[in-house]
Amino acid sequence: MKKTIIAAAVAAAVAAPAVSFADVKISGNVIQEFITDGDQTGTSEDGLESAAAVDVVFSVSEDLGNGMTAFAKIHTMMDDGSGSQDNADNVVGLKGDFGTIVVGRMESLTESKVDAMAANDSSDKLNIEINDSYDTKRFEGGMAYVSPSFNGLTFAVAGFALANGGTSDTAATTISAQGLTVVSNSTTSFGNVSGTSTTLTTVASAAGNGKDADAKIDATEIMVEYANGPLLVRASHQQVDGKVYGANKKDQDTTAIGVSYKIADVTLQGVYTEVENGGGTDAYDVDGFFLGAKTTVGANTFAISYLEEDDADAVGTNEAYMISVDHALSKRTSLTAAYKDWDDSDNANDADQFAVGIKHVF
Repeated sequence: MKKTIIAAAVAAAVAAPAVSFADVKISGNVIQEFITDGDQTGTSEDGLESAAAVDVVFSVSEDLGNGMTAFAKIHTMMDDGSGSQDNADNVVGLKGDFGTIVVGRMESLTESKVDAMAANDSSDKLNIEINDSYDTKRFEGGMAYVSPSFNGLTFAVAGFALANGGTSDTAATTISAQGLTVVSNSTTSFGNVSGTSTTLTTVASAAGNGKDADAKIDATEIMVEYANGPLLVRASHQQVDGKVYGANKKDQDTTAIGVSYKIADVTLQGVYTEVENGGGTDAYDVDGFFLGAKTTVGANTFAISYLEEDDADAVGTNEAYMISVDHALSKRTSLTAAYKDWDDSDNANDADQFAVGIKHVF
């Protein structure tokens, strides 16, 4: 349940000047799970692994008049049982009859809209996510536009301007110069001047953050959606500039399509993805599919899913299936249980795991 706090009351409590504030809504979840190591390859432990997830979302909206609304969202999360904290989405935008414009740190359309359709289990830690190797997670500097619905048809475009910086380059360059040698180090000081040498040698600094140094959009994508009653279809194409991954890397292209259909109390899901030049490397081409079904019976929600996908950087196919149940104690609190079987193509990361947990959303 979302709680609404009147920001004016908050301002009065801290003796702030009397100004007009928008409402602030706070939502999130607290999840604690315990997971068996089972037969997980390469794991020496025999027992339980703790996994926690705490998400807190602050959402703000303001009516600007003339059918236009301003909004913002700050999402923080602590995961993996370590208490580590990280930023998720931090966005601000406008919406109205023209559609929605949003900017800031956000997930890509492919990740948040299409690949997200390949999820139906109750566990937070265990999953069989599609395209987990080359998904783009969250980008900084995002800019997205989502159109209004035209009889169920919606389209969206997005671009991401990543932080600029030079890519690493340690190659030395030799230039002919009569009677002089100059060597430049990472602090740009000069030395080793000789009156008898015949070359000028410069050694480039190895410093660099691997991001594209060009002042331009580093990733772009387009998505279309069709929603009509029980049917939902989404398709997207994303391209990430190869320079994001390093010098001489190729553009990464991802194509995804997802379908969801509800029959009575049963929801069927299917997602297909194809990645070319994963991580900027032309040898890493991956495609795969996800199939799932979910149904609610009384206080219990049951789900089953199956994944088949190329290994990210090896010859072979990964296969996995997962079953789970969520037992609702109330609208906000539930007990969860899940089982995952992961068959790795090279047998290096096979997994046979169970998870139990308790989840509270607010």
